[in-house]
Amino acid sequence: MTFDVVFLGTGAAVPVPSRGTTSQFLDIHGHTYLIDAGEGVQLALRNSKRRFQKLKGIFISHMHGDHVLGLPGLLSTMSLLGRQEAIDIWGPQKLEAWLRHTWGSIQAHMSFEVNVHEWSPHEVQTLHEADHYRLRSIPVKHRIPCCGLRVEEHSLPWKLNGQKAQDAGLPFHVRQALKRGEPIGFEGRDLKPELWCTQPRKARSYVYSSDTRPCESLRIAAQGATLLYHDATFNEADAERAKSTHHSTTTEAARLARQAEVETLMLGHLSLRYKNLDALREEALREHPNVVLAKDGLLWRL
Repeated sequence: MTFDVVFLGTGAAVPVPSRGTTSQFLDIHGHTYLIDAGEGVQLALRNSKRRFQKLKGIFISHMHGDHVLGLPGLLSTMSLLGRQEAIDIWGPQKLEAWLRHTWGSIQAHMSFEVNVHEWSPHEVQTLHEADHYRLRSIPVKHRIPCCGLRVEEHSLPWKLNGQKAQDAGLPFHVRQALKRGEPIGFEGRDLKPELWCTQPRKARSYVYSSDTRPCESLRIAAQGATLLYHDATFNEADAERAKSTHHSTTTEAARLARQAEVETLMLGHLSLRYKNLDALREEALREHPNVVLAKDGLLWRL
């Protein structure tokens, strides 16, 4: 089953030809979502050959322009192209009013229903629960209300050796417990799932920090993630500026990733002030062994 993230824009604050503002295209189990919608998101989607008319939903992390200015135009284009299917958008308190005001000002009329859902800036929420995965918002620490996102597969069942179970006469409830990975007693014996089943592959998860200082809510939500995309706007020499602007340094991002036992850390929201990006990665590698620099157009398969 697919679990892909395309990084459409990976820069901080200002779009330039080599690095756009924040937006990501998520494909999980054939369902597609947009994570943030910075300026230029339509062109980035087209350049990466992603079909935005089929988007199931859009997550907006906060109301700063480099994360949201591309949204009204994208939705207007979807309408002009004749979309009929409703779309769900999860975002902060002021998002819906801003969208309605923008469309009213330019006399845009949507051909489809736009359902805006407000996430809480105070607690983790399940935004969407599908058969095999879920989307959860994560309150983080920025200058204005802001949430990150955790996308995770549900725990996968163990694969039972059906013939062995049949020969042993295992009843239904015993088989189900073993498929859940649970030991169970039967006829005076303790049955261990690893002796009756093939262990499933590990459920995959992706965590997007958005703009944030290192915070406990993010560390908890990122625990054991397959991939963590973390704000790394500043290098360690500019740590005081990171604090004053409510962003993170490369070292802070890597330290949180290590504490959360993340498999791979991706440094994103990269500032144009740094020309030697490899030096940013080297800083992070002192705290975490597996660090990647985000770049526009990068496809990551979890």
